Amino acid sequence: MMILSHSSTKATLIARLTLAVLALVFTTNSFGQAPTPKQKQAVKQIKTNIDRAGKQFKANKFDASGQYINQAIAQLAAVSANASPEVLELLKPEFKRLEKAHKLLSDAGQKLSAMQPLPQPSNGDAAAVSFVKSIAPIIVAKCGNCHVNQNRGDFSAATFAALDASTMLAYGLPNDARLIQVIESGEMPKGGAKVTPEELKLLRDWMKQGAKFDGDDTKKSLNEFSNTPPPAQPRRNATVNLPTGKETVSFGLHVAPILLENCARCHITDRPRGNFSMASFRDVLRGGDGGTPIEAKKSGESQIIKRLRGDGVEIMPPSGKLDDKLIDTIAKWIDEGAAFDGGDSRMVTSLVAARSKAASQTHEELLADRGDLATRTWKLVMDSVQSKVLPSDNFLVTGSTNESRLTDVSQLCEKMAPKIASALRANSKDPLVKGNASVFVFDKRYDFSEFGKMIEKRDFPKDVAGHWGYNITDAYATVLMTRNQTAEDVQVALAHQIASLHVANLALDMPRWFADGLGLWTAKKLYSKEDDMKSLDMRAEAAMAEMVKRDDFIQNRMPSDRAALVGYLFVKKLKSDSGSFARLMKAISKNNSFDSAFKATYGKTPSEILGQKEPAKRR
Repeated sequence: MMILSHSSTKATLIARLTLAVLALVFTTNSFGQAPTPKQKQAVKQIKTNIDRAGKQFKANKFDASGQYINQAIAQLAAVSANASPEVLELLKPEFKRLEKAHKLLSDAGQKLSAMQPLPQPSNGDAAAVSFVKSIAPIIVAKCGNCHVNQNRGDFSAATFAALDASTMLAYGLPNDARLIQVIESGEMPKGGAKVTPEELKLLRDWMKQGAKFDGDDTKKSLNEFSNTPPPAQPRRNATVNLPTGKETVSFGLHVAPILLENCARCHITDRPRGNFSMASFRDVLRGGDGGTPIEAKKSGESQIIKRLRGDGVEIMPPSGKLDDKLIDTIAKWIDEGAAFDGGDSRMVTSLVAARSKAASQTHEELLADRGDLATRTWKLVMDSVQSKVLPSDNFLVTGSTNESRLTDVSQLCEKMAPKIASALRANSKDPLVKGNASVFVFDKRYDFSEFGKMIEKRDFPKDVAGHWGYNITDAYATVLMTRNQTAEDVQVALAHQIASLHVANLALDMPRWFADGLGLWTAKKLYSKEDDMKSLDMRAEAAMAEMVKRDDFIQNRMPSDRAALVGYLFVKKLKSDSGSFARLMKAISKNNSFDSAFKATYGKTPSEILGQKEPAKRR
């Protein structure tokens, strides 16, 4: 770095750069169609880096100032590449500021990246990539089962509107687009055909051109834009047998742990030995190169038992024969019908085992495990921040804020627990949630967002200040309580989450939309005078208007926070017949099954009540 020798020269340079930074801050742009919010955000990032450069220059930190300018140059080049005329118009003021800052820093001896002129607006769209003709068919063919027909991982691409509302796009910046990143890393799509280099280029070019939509309706299903049907699900070699209640050996509780401990190294990997995966029960049934591994009620004819015993074939696992008692356990499970008691046959085997263990535990045993899990969860998200932990009768409150504020949250949760139980007519003698619930309190939006990324592998929407999760092994609520807020300011969010956790706790197959919907109904019953609850019905109706099909919220085709709002409306409608709803909740508690209780109570599935054809269940 060159240090200027004359203070007057330095002062002149500072003044000139400061003027360059500030002169165009309030520049007004006049052009036709306004750029999208995401495009504006990309330009705003450039402006921010130029502003930061000016501050560093004023502090005589020329190296740091140069770094910000180089970042802005790179960002501007990325945004302007194949940009629309409207975006180029928005970039012009920042380009001029950048030119002036570049010259001033160069005069100060800084070596900077070369400035390239802004490209001229395109005179036509001949080379433009069509979303309808090119992009939608790729998404349907390669991502359709999980993200068009479902909302797997809380990412929906059912419509362009849903895709646009997600965090997967980056207008004009393909390298920053999460959609491109997960494809290039090989993370997605999982299973089935991969995205070809030609398809990836189309996706990158479309993103670079501004990810434009050229259809007639942003809410139309992407399936309607594509002649390519979603890839078919793999065919099974055997059906999933459900428990009769007479079994003495459980797959989840007894068999899955044996497979995880002794077979995972070879058969729960990206490239399982003999193409035989044990990653899920569905995979176990499908088998591999050796054919179908299980013949229900016939352990002696089942390939898996022959392999384990070394009966005329190579013994498995290669490390040595298992203890006969373990093999006998698997054989007895097969002879009793090879029933699956884990809920969803697509669920990963490790989670099936964990859930089965949790379901078999007492409240006290699960409570001890939940405490350990809460500690590990906090460390994963906030490793460098010491937490404070406050256990109570129903909750384990954890956070980094001061103990007095955490105590307020803990006391508020305990105060609302009996009110929630009363509103939901729960048995007051039972715990509100078996094993109690963890409550994580964050006082910074960044930390709250990190929880979403680290634990749930997704970004929380900016208007969400609370979220809950339940999978039997874990039950938690998270809440953002900023330093200028009190516990009462977040009581609605806490009531919604705690009530939802109680409902989710009632059945192994409890759908999230129902738990969320009944949780919101409970929060409104308790806090009807709060502003959030006064506007609840209006927000729910707006979410319902976003749906393409009437049961999108049921079939996991929309973001969970939006599905919760529509679920609330559906629950509210069901509760208008209080007698039937009471019978439904009683049947759920008795049978530990939402699906069977709902069908027994109403004679139809939720989708059928809404007039939608119920898709075939995949177990």
